[in-house]
Amino acid sequence: MDARRRTMRVMISTGHLGTAPSGQESFFRGIETMPDVLVADGGSSDPGPVYLGENLMLGQFHREELELFLTASRARGIPLIIGSAGDSGSNHGVDETVRMLREIAEQHRIPRFRIGWFYSEVPAGWIETRLAGGERIEGLGGFPDLTAEEARAASRIVAVAGVDPFLRLMEMGAEVIVGGRCGDVAFTAAPCIRAGFPEALAYHMGKMIECASLVAEPFMGKETVIGTISEDDIVITACHTGQRVTVASAAGHSMYERASPFYEHALGGTLDMSECRYEPADERSCRITGARWLPDASPKVKLEGARKVGERYMGIVAVRDPHVIRNIDAAIAWCREAVRSRFGNAGHELHFHVFGRNGVLKELEPVRSAAPHELCIVVEGLAETDAGALKLTDFAVRMFFLARIPGAKGSSGLAATTKETMRSSPGYVWNVNHVVAVDDPAALFPVHMDEAGV
Repeated sequence: MDARRRTMRVMISTGHLGTAPSGQESFFRGIETMPDVLVADGGSSDPGPVYLGENLMLGQFHREELELFLTASRARGIPLIIGSAGDSGSNHGVDETVRMLREIAEQHRIPRFRIGWFYSEVPAGWIETRLAGGERIEGLGGFPDLTAEEARAASRIVAVAGVDPFLRLMEMGAEVIVGGRCGDVAFTAAPCIRAGFPEALAYHMGKMIECASLVAEPFMGKETVIGTISEDDIVITACHTGQRVTVASAAGHSMYERASPFYEHALGGTLDMSECRYEPADERSCRITGARWLPDASPKVKLEGARKVGERYMGIVAVRDPHVIRNIDAAIAWCREAVRSRFGNAGHELHFHVFGRNGVLKELEPVRSAAPHELCIVVEGLAETDAGALKLTDFAVRMFFLARIPGAKGSSGLAATTKETMRSSPGYVWNVNHVVAVDDPAALFPVHMDEAGV
């Protein structure tokens, strides 16, 4: 805290813990300034539903980053707060993160400290009970209202926490906190709110630094930024010497991942950024004012759930023949018909992703007139069993080599394919994307406290 003007400084170096290491130079430049709190976003729904459904952890650098965060923060007595642990915020992700932190503490002989954590998983039975009582559980983003059948079909369901379980654990004396699934703003807003700063500024700072250096320019992934909150404003500062947080980069990040550029919904209310003002604070910092926090009359918790579609295999088709490229839709249609004739219409899914044309944006691709000289088609097949998915996908890939398209004058040179079809992660879809009313915003997030270290 600054004695002359009461402030709190929150440091973050990653927008998704474990997916790649944090930049060491900017991390230590930031940590040596002795921020009041070190935070990290441990996960996201961005990589898709498979990580929640299968209890998988996406990145290969979880332990490496946790080791950096824990050793650096404990050596300086700085609290560490992690949200959405283990990528999806499942109970398994929380437990694995706590386990790794314990191991790291023992390995480095870190003196004993209090570690707290909370869970976010919601049993399908709890949802069924609410539905049986006549309650409506409203869908988001075009989802229909949730049914008991759909809840039961989900492999796993998590609720998205707000600041409440973090606040409870801080009140209990936790020095390290591992959170289950939570809103991206929550793990930063919570310590600021507990310190007595305005809720609007606390939530807005959570929004601004959730992805670490993505709020700065030029683009550099995994670099450190520090957010400073006062009674009147927030200031976001880049720690990498080659970056700065500008009016444009900060205002742009306020609009990041939003259906509306002005509103951010969280458990308990809405952050209104429609009257915010952005101005330079110094050569590497931006000052922001004007956020408003609009509390909900009745809190609603967002629920996320994943349903398994089937086992999945993938194959790659590389096309260089200009005639095939001109008739790629006909080639795909021929492959689909060949699969339908062999495997029928039910019990499987088949997807063709045409990279070089619209593999990323699909039907949303605005560039329609491009004339690529080569294409890469990723063939994705899903079926109930592993053997069925393999056979389906392998057949579809082979059929590309044999595709009969209009005007073909030869039987070879149409396509080159991978020699082997590759096993992929199982296929999942989001089937729970809903909100449910709650009386107590902390009720779905049980907290636990223990000690770690030596």
